Amino acid sequence: MKLLARTAAPVLLCILCACGSASRFETDRSSRDVTASASVLFIGNSLIAAQTSATGEDMPKVLSRLASSSGKTFTYKEAINMGHTLQDTWNANIAQPFLTGATHYDFVVLQEYSTLPVLDAAQFYNTAEVTYQPSVQRSLTTSGTVLLFENWATDVVYPFGTFATRAAYVAALEANYGTLSGNLSTRNAIAPLSRAYEKVFATKPLTYLFMDDKHPNDAGVYLDACVFYAVIFGESPVGLPALYMSAADASFLQAVAAEVVPISTPVPSDAGVDAGSNDGADAGAVPPPDAGVDSKGSDSTTNIPVNSSSTGCSTSGVALNWMVALGCAGLLARRRRP
Repeated sequence: MKLLARTAAPVLLCILCACGSASRFETDRSSRDVTASASVLFIGNSLIAAQTSATGEDMPKVLSRLASSSGKTFTYKEAINMGHTLQDTWNANIAQPFLTGATHYDFVVLQEYSTLPVLDAAQFYNTAEVTYQPSVQRSLTTSGTVLLFENWATDVVYPFGTFATRAAYVAALEANYGTLSGNLSTRNAIAPLSRAYEKVFATKPLTYLFMDDKHPNDAGVYLDACVFYAVIFGESPVGLPALYMSAADASFLQAVAAEVVPISTPVPSDAGVDAGSNDGADAGAVPPPDAGVDSKGSDSTTNIPVNSSSTGCSTSGVALNWMVALGCAGLLARRRRP
């Protein structure tokens, strides 16, 4: 008993130290249920609202058609300010009517001005953390998630000397989005569009996805929609309808999206039938506040890394900490033997 008493305090200290070293944010890579419904608020500019030449639809509209084809319920709103930063959009009072807390979204997508995440990282972080986060928090469902729209490397910045190579530009984007994700106290995830674009550009020219030096063309819009489909619904986009794309191009882009958003759940057998368009919003338009969104929300979860506030030790962490503690106890017991 004396030995136990003498070793109890050091053992507890070992446990506390091991638990205290855990990060506030834990990357959740566990298998999650596929969700059948989602309400989403998109806040951004023309990278979201660029319309296809084939159908005149923007990315959220294309996404709604993909969701409908697989029997999903998808409602959305758009707060769009063409050619402007998120801070400009806030200053113009475009986003606030959607973030009153009267409507709760499963996802709020924040899309920053194309080059700002690498040209002014301080503003990039501050706008999301300080300007938007308080209002976004009160406008999410209990399990709601902020989705960071990961801008792709444009054809504008690196040729003019900001970065020596495109690879350096892409690396800076990845790093800064990772930093912002870790800084946010709100549950969040990164929609890995930059990674998807670079996988395409490994075998295709920039013109395959760009209509100019940065805006997505028809293929780019389709790729964006496939990535968001995988992120939001936790389901592979492989096998979804080609819509306005050729079957070969659609299959290629679906596979790229599935690669950057690993999903273990198979696509439902009825996927591939275009069930029509979304009645919740018109493509390219900014709908009136609180129009066409299911305020009930849903438990929308994904299989991609999600940052969420966390305190204490995880299950695996507790097991490891007890092993460390028992090891400490054994060493202390040996030292105290006569």
